[in-house]
Amino acid sequence: MRCFNGICAACLLVFTTFLAPSVVTAFQQESVRTSMLVSTAWLHERLNDPSLVIVHVGTNRREYRDGHIPGARFLWTQELAYSDPDLTLELPSKAQADSVLKKLGISEQSHIILCFDGSNVTPTTRVFFTLDYLGLGDRVSLLDGGLDAWKAGGHPVITETPKVAEGTFVPALKANLVATCDWLKENINNPAISIVDARAAQYYSGNGGGMPRPGHIPNAVNIPFSSVLDSTNKLKDPASLKRVFQQAGVKQNSRVISYCHIGQQATMVYFAAKYLGYEAQVYDGSFEEWSGRKDLPLVNPAAATPPRK
Repeated sequence: MRCFNGICAACLLVFTTFLAPSVVTAFQQESVRTSMLVSTAWLHERLNDPSLVIVHVGTNRREYRDGHIPGARFLWTQELAYSDPDLTLELPSKAQADSVLKKLGISEQSHIILCFDGSNVTPTTRVFFTLDYLGLGDRVSLLDGGLDAWKAGGHPVITETPKVAEGTFVPALKANLVATCDWLKENINNPAISIVDARAAQYYSGNGGGMPRPGHIPNAVNIPFSSVLDSTNKLKDPASLKRVFQQAGVKQNSRVISYCHIGQQATMVYFAAKYLGYEAQVYDGSFEEWSGRKDLPLVNPAAATPPRK
């Protein structure tokens, strides 16, 4: 029988079978990537850490100027995005990303904390996904609850814009985090992947959405992006998140491929899946691309439902 570091497999089985429940729980929780999420208390204790780069992700600079975390730099949600003639939201080029990262003062030793204002959670997880794609994923964390949680904790906000030295980080693109339309078409029946539709249930079911063809990608399960958050826009605890994924039908050891309307809401599910330890990817073209191609299969439950009398 094979041995692991000097312990035979039979002994290992007996050992894990009769372990105290608290120890087993600790082992099971090792897959949760806790560094991806930081609390406001954690950040407040480290505000003077020179390696921290706090990035305030917002839709307009006025809200940032009205009050932000001390030292936070502003990033407009579209600065790390690219629109082509056919798709609304795509990843930036390396040159575009390089310019933005330098402006934010991001370097090789930076630990980036992403903060959202109001309910701008998915634009911020889109930035997380983009930074992950650019090679920074291991050094990026989301501030749980965003600016609202920071204020609720009684922590200070300022209106001054910090002076930032130009950063030195050079993007190293991780194409393996992005699922393409053609790859997904070839792997649509692959049992090793779980395709997750992050849109609201009504769109998954084929009711509305404004796309060329309503419905969802075959074999996709539905985890609305809002279902991984609580009422204060904080990420649900790991046990609750695991139940959300399991109840939707996501296989435990599968690779999670998330999509939505245009590739933004999907990044919230991507974040939650990666946080739980899943290997995760985003289908960046999302349903905008899939529904626009008539050669691709599609399931429309609404079309199969007889009208009410």
